[in-house]
Amino acid sequence: MAAYATRRLKPASQALRHQSSWIASTESSDSAAGNSLLDTLIDQLAERVVERLASATNPSPASDSGAHDEWFDSRHAADYLGVHRDTLRKLAAERAIPAEQEGPGCKLYFRRSELDAWRRAGGRPRHLVSTLRRIA
Repeated sequence: MAAYATRRLKPASQALRHQSSWIASTESSDSAAGNSLLDTLIDQLAERVVERLASATNPSPASDSGAHDEWFDSRHAADYLGVHRDTLRKLAAERAIPAEQEGPGCKLYFRRSELDAWRRAGGRPRHLVSTLRRIA
């Protein structure tokens, strides 16, 4: 009779418990792998954010030189120097301040590095020089 004997089946409740414990262990190992992958991605993202913040707060000398040679129109140059636009135009017409122009009657452009050099050389509009003499 042994040849015809069938295997005795486990009760359904035991089979379900065994299957659910296997599913839970599989899910926990998958979620552990998923969590480690997620943690790795978060760490990489955090590193990139830190690098971007560091580069934004501490610009490198190479990027600073590009900003140092930027061009200003007369409005921005006047704001940068703290003078009126008309004063800046008069200084450019007298060639007292370095300026560039595409053609007669065209817009004036000023290079930031040249404005800084003019300022360091003591360049001031005449009305400011006379005012400073009166104060001193």
